[in-house]
Amino acid sequence: MNLFNESIVGILNEYFSENEEYVESILLASYGFKIQFVNFDVQCEERVFATIAGKRYEWSDAPTSAPWGLLGRQLAKRAVLKSPELLSIEFESGDVFDIETAENQYESVIFNFPPQDGALVMEIF
Repeated sequence: MNLFNESIVGILNEYFSENEEYVESILLASYGFKIQFVNFDVQCEERVFATIAGKRYEWSDAPTSAPWGLLGRQLAKRAVLKSPELLSIEFESGDVFDIETAENQYESVIFNFPPQDGALVMEIF
């Protein structure tokens, strides 16, 4: 699929500036990592990283003992493109959630946004 670009950063920052997009839930499984915000969710199939309370954690295809639940109810402030393979979501607390994508034949990251005019809205990387 595709690598990250400034377009997805713009879409995310529009959500973050117009709404209080806090983390509603996190689904951690052996097949993927899903983070649900108020109005959209992000499904990750590659690695994800987080800096929580100053410590760095990683998920890469298996449940971990990292304190992912501490991201719950955190308010997202902005998205930043660190590289074409790495997109960051920064929280009001100072914690950071990094999403990795890979350029290959399968989707690595799916952003699911609210339907518009009866159609599903997704960005796939």
